[in-house]
Amino acid sequence: MMRLLLPPARPLPFAPRPRGRRGFSLVELLAVLLILGIMFIIGGSEISKAWKRQKVQSASGDIKVLFQRAFSEMQRRGMQTFIQVGPAVPPGAPVPGQYLPIYLIGDANGNGSIDLFANPPTALNPDLLIGEYDIVVRGLTGTKGTTGVNQEFSLSELDVTQVNSTLWSDNSTSWNNKRALMCDFQGRAIAVATGAQLAAPATLVLAHVGVVNGSLMPPTRYVLSINPVWSVRVMKQINATPSDPTKWVTQNG
Repeated sequence: MMRLLLPPARPLPFAPRPRGRRGFSLVELLAVLLILGIMFIIGGSEISKAWKRQKVQSASGDIKVLFQRAFSEMQRRGMQTFIQVGPAVPPGAPVPGQYLPIYLIGDANGNGSIDLFANPPTALNPDLLIGEYDIVVRGLTGTKGTTGVNQEFSLSELDVTQVNSTLWSDNSTSWNNKRALMCDFQGRAIAVATGAQLAAPATLVLAHVGVVNGSLMPPTRYVLSINPVWSVRVMKQINATPSDPTKWVTQNG
């Protein structure tokens, strides 16, 4: 049997050397930092706007739940209930900012009107405070008010017409006046001023402070409606033509 003998492998005339690593120049580093800074500014602004929109949407949902509770609490407690918006609480101790409370009140003394209220009721405060949601009007958002409700969004103190209402006991543009509706034993929405059932939905329109000052575009608002037979809905509206404040388009409801 023959074997094929191969010549031994010859070493390479030179050994390959690893290529040296070149560092970044100062100009390249500055260019990268500039690009990252631009991305941070643009991205941070969009994230902030998205967060504000989410806070408004979340708050409108919380207020809707409070309004809906008027019907279920009437049935559960066997007493007529009221929704009262305002009056605005001015700045001062113990709360540093101005805020607008929304109350859910039970007619504990059964006289068909809103009297002073507390939880639990007392001789001086004969009606029952069932729930409260505070909207910050001026100052920082955060835990405030007697109930410790965590606020979800701010409203503008510059233009109160951005938070308007229809068919309540008071529909003025002054949030120093309280406005109220009653849910009676038949589950009807009753105008407190007249004692009659509403002929159309009562609305409460909410907008973020950024909508008022033009920093939150496109302008977005939420319309809460309480129907004559007590039920509540929320409509999100967008104004694609900010120069015309009447052109609001409903996205859902």
